[in-house]
Amino acid sequence: MPPSQPLPYDPQFSSPEEYITSLLAFASDPLFQTLCGGVHILDFFTRDCETEPIDLYHEILPADWISFFSTQEIPSILDYLLRTPIDQLPKTCPETLAAFISQVRIHSLNRDFTRPPVPANTKKSAGVSHNGEEWALNAGMRPKKIHEVENFSAFVDDLVSDINARKASSGGEGRGITHILDFGSGQAYLSRTLAKKYGHNVVGIESRLENIEGAEEMDTRFDNLAKKRERKEQKREQTGGSRSRVTTDDDPAAEEASPTTANGEKGGTLQYIEKRISGNDLTPITTLIPSSSPKSLLLISLHSCGNLLHHGLTSFTTTPSVKACALIGCCYNLLTEKSGATYKPPLRTLHPRLATTSTSADPDGFPLSHRFTHSAAPVRLNITARMMACQAPGNWTASSSEAFFTRHFFRALLQRIFFDRGLVSTAEPVIIGSLRKKCYTSFREYVFGAIDKIDWATRVQISLQEVDRYEVGFAGRKKDLSVLWSLMAFCAGVVESLIVVDRWVYLMEGVEKGLLKEAWVEVGFEYGVSPRNLVVVGVR
Repeated sequence: MPPSQPLPYDPQFSSPEEYITSLLAFASDPLFQTLCGGVHILDFFTRDCETEPIDLYHEILPADWISFFSTQEIPSILDYLLRTPIDQLPKTCPETLAAFISQVRIHSLNRDFTRPPVPANTKKSAGVSHNGEEWALNAGMRPKKIHEVENFSAFVDDLVSDINARKASSGGEGRGITHILDFGSGQAYLSRTLAKKYGHNVVGIESRLENIEGAEEMDTRFDNLAKKRERKEQKREQTGGSRSRVTTDDDPAAEEASPTTANGEKGGTLQYIEKRISGNDLTPITTLIPSSSPKSLLLISLHSCGNLLHHGLTSFTTTPSVKACALIGCCYNLLTEKSGATYKPPLRTLHPRLATTSTSADPDGFPLSHRFTHSAAPVRLNITARMMACQAPGNWTASSSEAFFTRHFFRALLQRIFFDRGLVSTAEPVIIGSLRKKCYTSFREYVFGAIDKIDWATRVQISLQEVDRYEVGFAGRKKDLSVLWSLMAFCAGVVESLIVVDRWVYLMEGVEKGLLKEAWVEVGFEYGVSPRNLVVVGVR
């Protein structure tokens, strides 16, 4: 069943409309816009030279905030932003800072997850009733992926059961869900679990042939292990032992075509279709699904990157046979922008990627909904804001946050070295990427490791003593950079909320047009394990 409220917003709001109106108003706040896309860490040490005497930290933040932060340690500041109740903030905390913290929190969607109880009659196939088969089903997955697949597959199974039960009780025309389409199925961990564990007919839609071939190999591995266990049980039965379950005969083709669930019902099937997804009618794809009767489809996706989730939503609304969708997005940095930028962020150097992405005017980009696109203050999120939305500050530990801050300090300071030597202009990006762990043990190691990686050894002539002087000269400002980065990551929770709410609003616009019956957003699994955990659901 849908949750009691269609969006997991803060309880201080009485309705989705009240929350969305407030969210859009806060998104236009100048300080919020500055912290979410209006500033970049690489500019942190290059704006206090002869031509830019005021550094970013003092230009962006109010003086009383700066004074307060100067008396606090970074772990305490993170607690104040993320965890400490507003009424328990230090008395020295400026009222404007406390108000800003409160505004960010209440406009960030709730991410708490409660695992629903498993019904006693949960449908499972005979193939996952033993530890060996459970291992085969999870083969290749890391603990994070196991958590995602385990919980989202249960969510999807519950959704199918609910849709089918409501269809049966209402006496409506048509069938319940007959097939599940897994958008961007990859190695088919989710598809395989839904078919083998829950007995659904699943079609994986994947653009990369190597992923499909890998998925088919894992399917064979699972089936072989299940057959091996079945033969052992048959042998035990023949010798007088007990047998807990009965499955199909030993014909491999028959077993694959009609596997059996634990309750004796016909189980699920797996099919893969190689296709690059776009936001068009899926009918040409659905005709490839073998079925003697009309199909009723559920469209799902676990962590659709960038615009792929937008394509999923538009495909859902334009394909009549798709009766519902349950989609989880990720990689917001890969989203494109629908509305071209109307201004240059005043504190940003306009490097080529920022300029290119902000003027792409992609009709499939963000925002998706008519309301967010055509509001009085249209919502725009540039590449930096969308990249920040991929952060999960709620999961930071003392050691991990210190590692982030050190890496950002090193990278920003290296940019200053390049800038001072005239090697880059303010508009020229230099992509370093990941370095060996050793390179983060000291600034010396970082500088020379980065120079070697980008093959600038002949361009950057710098001694160890000069490197040390840079580090010592700017060390006192590492905390300032850490505070600013913390504020940026903290605000990014609102950026993700804007992206997710825009998708829900798009579906609700379909409800208003009579295309759908309902839509909601629900938490699918633990934020602490996998922070991109919001499921966008639509039902016809």
